[in-house]
Amino acid sequence: MLSNYSVVDLSHELHADVPTWTGESGFRSQVDFDYDEIGCRVMSYQLAAGTGTHMDAPSHFVNGGAGISDLPIENFVAPLCVIRVSSAEDNDYLVSEADISRFEEQYGLISENSLAVADTGWAQRWKDPDRYRNADKMGQLHFPGFHIDAVRLLLQRGIVGIGIDTMSPDGGNTEFPVHHLLLPQGKYIIENLANLHLLPESGAWAVVLPPKIRGGTEAPCRCIALLPPGVGK
Repeated sequence: MLSNYSVVDLSHELHADVPTWTGESGFRSQVDFDYDEIGCRVMSYQLAAGTGTHMDAPSHFVNGGAGISDLPIENFVAPLCVIRVSSAEDNDYLVSEADISRFEEQYGLISENSLAVADTGWAQRWKDPDRYRNADKMGQLHFPGFHIDAVRLLLQRGIVGIGIDTMSPDGGNTEFPVHHLLLPQGKYIIENLANLHLLPESGAWAVVLPPKIRGGTEAPCRCIALLPPGVGK
């Protein structure tokens, strides 16, 4: 059956030069043994958990909250709602209740257990870390996120989580109101998504698979979208 589906990769490639919140490298890889030594290549990786396309679990902000390995696996396969907005004129744009209302007027109410993601166009900056972080002279980062009222509405719809093509659904707000609202509800957040522009607004399915890390508060994940026959942008 899956042979009839189209697959879109929603994850960025991990390497030492990907954008990070601090601007420092969040990923290292090295060859420990090589082909000419033992007949195969053995590598090791060092990773800041919030690097690249990754998941925030409730425990990232909630003491005693569910960690990466505690989240229900069925929540990692979900109907995908792509809320498409533009950051062309406002680098600090926040997805609003009005944006969600416009989506629902055209595609129907966001169904329970959906993953709602924002396609802001910001992923086009990924290969230029300075533009992606977009820090001002005071070091404040500027990029799109979600308005807190929009997230309240999404919670009413019963979503499993939210995602965005920037480093945080809070934009550059370091008080992290969206994290503080969403994560205590047992939901998850996916940050730094890729290729959302290749998806239809409705009809695709998300598959979000982080490694099953005991006690993990964040984890890189391979995210893909499955497009059923006849569904396309």
